[in-house]
Amino acid sequence: MSYLKAIVLSAVVALAIVFMVQNIEALSHPLRIRLDLFFLKFTSTPYPTYMVILLSFFVGLLAASLLGVLERYRLRKRLRQMRKEMDKLQQELSSLRNLPLTSETITSPDSAPPGEEEQAEAS
Repeated sequence: MSYLKAIVLSAVVALAIVFMVQNIEALSHPLRIRLDLFFLKFTSTPYPTYMVILLSFFVGLLAASLLGVLERYRLRKRLRQMRKEMDKLQQELSSLRNLPLTSETITSPDSAPPGEEEQAEAS
């Protein structure tokens, strides 16, 4: 399965490279980013289009990676909590299994308690 994933990823990268090589003239056209608000006006220096595309791709990759790392740490913390709870419950189960058996007799619900049988015979 990992070979299939590597093959598909390699094909996508190859297609992206072919796309960029075949369209290098159009992708080299300068692109200027502009932000025009009431209180803020910003205009960037012109960058080639392919640089803007690559930059936005890597910013997205970085953001997704950071979210993945944060999720992984959150799940690790939850796993540690669950393991602690499991260990505590295992200890409780072990202590309950090791309790000594008592000499009390266990009666079924349809039979009368021992004291009531003796009172019924005496009457």
